[in-house]
Amino acid sequence: RQESLPRWKRECETAAYDCFFHVRIEELFHIIADYPDSHPAVEELRFVLATSSSGLESQTSSNASMHAHLARHLKNSLQRRLLHPGASTMQIIDVYINTIKVLREIDPSDRLLEAVAKSVRSYLRHRKDTVRCIITSLTDEEAGGDLYHELKRQDARPLEHAQLDSDDE
Repeated sequence: RQESLPRWKRECETAAYDCFFHVRIEELFHIIADYPDSHPAVEELRFVLATSSSGLESQTSSNASMHAHLARHLKNSLQRRLLHPGASTMQIIDVYINTIKVLREIDPSDRLLEAVAKSVRSYLRHRKDTVRCIITSLTDEEAGGDLYHELKRQDARPLEHAQLDSDDE
């Protein structure tokens, strides 16, 4: 009996983390849109993903499937809720910036970001006012855009190590 207790505890923890992960995945679009106010939820999601990857090999494959599920679900949510003509370009850019921040916090390797961001970048390339909105966001202090504030930050992460796709070259 004593030997089965640690296994039972581990199985209960795994089930709880899995349940929590699926609840947070359903809320992920809102978590990203509300960032940085939703920072505690991002930390919880990062913890669950990190915790599920420590330990047994089966958990590592479970962690990979959790990352793949997160990427798939977020891509679909962005496509359905953001990447359509009814969303303003500035709104898309703001959510895209928050997506970068959140996914880099969850996964510093940027694998999740690479899987999710391509469709947003592609969509923005085809919007006629994307360049104007980016320039306004970079230069307009009164508009208070995220890009303006990111440009002013001293600890901003340089893009020189970022992965470029063929359209970016």
